[in-house]
Amino acid sequence: MTRMWREVSELVLEIRGRGADVAGPVPHEVVLAAKGLLQQIVGKGPWAAALGDRIDAATGGRFRGEAECWARMVQADWRAVLAANCYYDLVLAGLGCSTLLLATDAGPVLARNMDFWPEQLLARASCLLRVRREGQAAASLAGFAGGIGAVTGLSPRGFGLALNMVWCAESRLPHAVPVLYALRQVLEDAADFDDARRRLGSQPLWAAALISLIGTDNSQRVVIERTPSRAAERWARGAEPLVATNHYRQLHPAGGEAGSALFAALWQTSCGRYERLLELAQRHPPGLPVADDTLLGMLTDSAVQQQITAQHVILRPRDGTVGLWVPTRLAGNG
Repeated sequence: MTRMWREVSELVLEIRGRGADVAGPVPHEVVLAAKGLLQQIVGKGPWAAALGDRIDAATGGRFRGEAECWARMVQADWRAVLAANCYYDLVLAGLGCSTLLLATDAGPVLARNMDFWPEQLLARASCLLRVRREGQAAASLAGFAGGIGAVTGLSPRGFGLALNMVWCAESRLPHAVPVLYALRQVLEDAADFDDARRRLGSQPLWAAALISLIGTDNSQRVVIERTPSRAAERWARGAEPLVATNHYRQLHPAGGEAGSALFAALWQTSCGRYERLLELAQRHPPGLPVADDTLLGMLTDSAVQQQITAQHVILRPRDGTVGLWVPTRLAGNG
């Protein structure tokens, strides 16, 4: 019987000073998918270069070396690579995600579906990226070749996070750091779970976001609900599962979450995915171990997984482990 998911390649990104290089070869099929993904997101419009320059200035040139590294691989302008990593902030449509934060006897576990379009290119470009800065572990990203910002990631300082899309009527803050870059900075810069929580709740963001954050203790499970300028927290209750999909449950910005027809289809699936994932999680005895295959079974349930599900990710901060799989139907033959 064919498995519904397949593990992906692991790459090491070495950053020294302002330069960066991938250690070892990148699989050919991953490079091809990354090229197609960049073309799909930014095309050849001159806006990408202008946006890349603005991001480079806003982040103090911190990520230019990585952008140049990926640009060499896909034969593109490094500024276009920086712009492509603003995809979340620019599009906010055709995106979803379902995230579970579970208490176990081995510490909290985060399991999530990353639902982004274009799902096939994202799945085929996916890789577990181990980032090392000046020879030291900086972050582990469940990402893709060409990815710089964080959608799902683990810090070596005992916490992990995941982003879910949400919409609100509040205007975006284009002077702020784009969401994926902000999450990457928190993964690398925050001292621990509490520091990460403070940063994620206080930093202005370009767009709205739901950010699931876990630490090494079961009490450290929280969903931080964000508009560009405001925040609210939704904590796990005791050993109960905590779930996030694509709607606010604590924060209620003016205008409501379904104020645009653009999000109607996603909105209609969000509560159903929330209830089903919570139901599946509640069947697992609280506090007991949970295997990756059990979690993957929940994530690939027909009422949880979507057509645009590109990745399944499992974070275990106490063990310092990240698992990244892609749906077999999207993975190709590579």
